[in-house]
Amino acid sequence: MSAEEFLANVESGIVPVTCHEDVLRIAFLYMDEGLWTDNGVFDVVEKLHAHGWSFGEGELRLNRTLDVFYLAQLAAAIYRYSSQLEGDFPSFSDFPALYAAHHTLLNSSAWHSYYSMNFLAQRTTACFYRPPDLQDLPDSSSPLCQPRHTVSAHVLKLPRWAYSIERTRRRQPSLPWETLTTLAFSTLKATMVRLHMAYPSAPPYAESHARFWLDYFTPDPSPSRLANKPSREDWCPNSFGILVAQGKYDIHWSEAEYSAQVLSGEIAEGDDKLKQVIWCGLPDGGTGVQAWWRGWEEEVGSEEEVEFLATVAVEETVVLGLEGMELDELELSIRSHILLAVMRAAVKDRQEREYFLGELERRMVQKGRIGEERARRWVKEALEIMEPGEGEMLRRILVENAQLFARWKVSHLSKQFTFELGPRETEQGI
Repeated sequence: MSAEEFLANVESGIVPVTCHEDVLRIAFLYMDEGLWTDNGVFDVVEKLHAHGWSFGEGELRLNRTLDVFYLAQLAAAIYRYSSQLEGDFPSFSDFPALYAAHHTLLNSSAWHSYYSMNFLAQRTTACFYRPPDLQDLPDSSSPLCQPRHTVSAHVLKLPRWAYSIERTRRRQPSLPWETLTTLAFSTLKATMVRLHMAYPSAPPYAESHARFWLDYFTPDPSPSRLANKPSREDWCPNSFGILVAQGKYDIHWSEAEYSAQVLSGEIAEGDDKLKQVIWCGLPDGGTGVQAWWRGWEEEVGSEEEVEFLATVAVEETVVLGLEGMELDELELSIRSHILLAVMRAAVKDRQEREYFLGELERRMVQKGRIGEERARRWVKEALEIMEPGEGEMLRRILVENAQLFARWKVSHLSKQFTFELGPRETEQGI
């Protein structure tokens, strides 16, 4: 049976799809074009879901993170099978050999080595693609098509976290650096300790290690460095995975530097496994796009990033009570203040709520962070998520609905609403 015949038969229902390998074979055929066009794995997952096909079972069925994960694994297998695309792209008849050669990456239990069940079962994780919390995607800690010796199964966890902290600092200079670092370390410790207790294979928390990476991304945290307003680049979605793919950050070399510091030693000269990489520069020849196609860029960030952002939002609003709060008390160029206002609206009666929300929309537009035509939908969608409460309740809502931060790029094919706001012209908050 040819590839075309097989695909036509499964799509029409003539040939039933009964197992993990069947879904993988279908995905492989979709990837023949999908891996090189438009949105890559995000296009392919939409095709699978349109037919009701998923790699998950039970409560994990149609879980977006799980299904995109297997597509990213399949992309990694294809790259490896074709010698990082130096050889021929595998054909339909090559699929059995591909599956056998990379069974560790592709088998139905592979996800257990990458995702904790609690993380995968979260509502946000089910609706938006998120990075693994137990180990990195294959080859994703190296420049594209240049896989390197892996010094750790999850070498990207701390660099990704530190990158997010630095971007938050750029966007929120109103909070002192000491406050941000205190919140960053406390939330990181809580998430890493919790994960390590449940999964001993996950790395334990070490503040010295976290501080090394935070210093790497913020070598000069002085206020004078933030004297100017954040650039438009600072307001773009996080792109850590793409920057690693481009060689902007040499993760393995820096990790080796940290290990050498801990052991009071030095990196061995001439170690080919740790030969430093060079950033490809811009334009990047399509490297960033290919990294997106492969699933190296998430739609919502890691648990430690989200916990940090939620705690920062609470810190920004800690002096504001919910009871009796009015719009004049809020700085509506700051996302956390906007969300607190939406929460305030939820406790009002219908007539008062409509007036309050109408005024909120008007002021958001006035601040220049959103257009008039989109403001009403933004507020309506946020209201459906937010619940009455304050303090810890606000933090919980944000942790469970991290899409409210809009810090990451979401595929335009996603059916989920995205909460982007335009760049802020003032110098406070996100």
